Amino acid sequence: MYISIGSIIIDDIILPDGQTKWGVFGGGSTHAIVGMKVWADSVGISAWAGTNFPPEMEADLARHFDLTGVIRRDLPTARAWQLFEEDGRRVEVFRTDMSTFVKNSPGPDELPAAYWRASGIHFQNDVLNRFSEWIDRFRSNGSGPILWEPWGELAVPEKRQVFNEAMALVDVVSPNLLEGQTLTGLQDAETIARALLDDGAKMVALRMGADGSLVMDERGRMARVPAAPVEKIVDVTGAGNAYCGGFLVGYAETGDMVQAACMGAVSASFALGQFGALYPFEGVRERARAALANLRALVQAKDF
Repeated sequence: MYISIGSIIIDDIILPDGQTKWGVFGGGSTHAIVGMKVWADSVGISAWAGTNFPPEMEADLARHFDLTGVIRRDLPTARAWQLFEEDGRRVEVFRTDMSTFVKNSPGPDELPAAYWRASGIHFQNDVLNRFSEWIDRFRSNGSGPILWEPWGELAVPEKRQVFNEAMALVDVVSPNLLEGQTLTGLQDAETIARALLDDGAKMVALRMGADGSLVMDERGRMARVPAAPVEKIVDVTGAGNAYCGGFLVGYAETGDMVQAACMGAVSASFALGQFGALYPFEGVRERARAALANLRALVQAKDF
């Protein structure tokens, strides 16, 4: 089983032309597990949901994912506005108090026993509280690789020491380009990735939106992976999370960072085609494999 530890959020989407999509299923972990599901059959999620979590959304999740890690809190489910600009930028405005959101994130004592032996872990939870305990327990139970997708609030210069300490504990760190630029003060993707490796990262998967991703590891290998083609981009929300989910499965199953990045790119492409995290999974695996073969043929790793 592959798992994500992080968040479930209900999104209210506002498009540049004034169109709105209210009550869309979102959250970093939700998008990540959908990205995993493209490639893996057994996928679970650890996150909190409130008393008003819509039953139809829960039923949709339960049809495809293991929900034993979903913790109920006596609170409203976290909610956010996703505001899109004409130039493609997205501004996220939380309607849930951030301290409440973070404080109620699942802790290690709430994780189902089976999850500690997961084949791979996508971690987007609070790393300021008991992070080393999380990692130690996963390692001691023989889990697969751990990919950390950091929150933007931590990718700032004044928190760089904490960021470095966290990324040194995991197998892969995957910020987006803007987060990498803000954290390091650098602009060029390769320079950012090398700086993170110098600071203790084992592998960096730098997500760059329409420009694809750059992957680099401590052994001195790197590759640029283009974004997988999408017939029509509907909503970019969660594509980066889906990339992380696909990357995690790819790396856990092959040990090849280029293959993992290509699988992540394909997962992201499926996320771009509709509003919300969930979509019909019928035939997805076959389409994903065809897209992966085309993309993988374009990419080769090289030394840096």
